[in-house]
Amino acid sequence: MRQYLLIAGALAVLLAVPMVASADSGGKSAKDKDKKHLKMVVVKQQGDAHCFDQAIAFGNTIIAGGRCYTFYVLRTTAGAFLAFGPPGPAMIPPGQIVRLSTPAGAKHKGRLFYLVPISIPVTVIRVDEIRYVPVVVTPQPGRVVVTVPRGPAGAGPPAQGSADRDPELVFVQR
Repeated sequence: MRQYLLIAGALAVLLAVPMVASADSGGKSAKDKDKKHLKMVVVKQQGDAHCFDQAIAFGNTIIAGGRCYTFYVLRTTAGAFLAFGPPGPAMIPPGQIVRLSTPAGAKHKGRLFYLVPISIPVTVIRVDEIRYVPVVVTPQPGRVVVTVPRGPAGAGPPAQGSADRDPELVFVQR
C-alpha cells in the first residue's frame, strides 16, 4: 500500500512541474522568444577594419566573429570575390591595383581569410587583379549588409536613384 502512495506522490510532483514552468514563462509568446535570436550583430570600425562580434554567414561561407577584417575585391578566372583580409592598415594602398600573378599578388592572396563571390562588372576590376575597397557595413537585426563600391576606392556611393547600384551582400547572423 505504501508503494502505491509513493508512486502516486511521485506522479503528482512530476505532473506539477510542467504547470509551474508554464506559469513561470510570464505569458511570453513565441514571437517574444524569437526576438532574442534577432539581436543585431555589433559592428565596430577601427580605422580601415570592421569588427564583428558574432559569426556571420553568406551561403556556405561562415565568417568568424570576434575578429576585425579589411576588405578587398579580387577577380580570378573563376569570378569576382569580396575578400576578408587581416585588420590594420590596408595591405594594398587605396587606388593601387596588384596583379595576382606577381609575387606581391601571391603574398597578398595568401593572407586573405575568406572569399565571398560577388557580381561586379569587369570594368571595376580586371581578371588577375586585387585591390582594397572601402566597404559600407550596415548592421541590421539578424543580419549584416556589406555594400561594395563599384567606383574607384574612396570615390563614394553613386547618386540617389542611380540605376547602377553598388552590390550588396547580405550576411546572416549565426
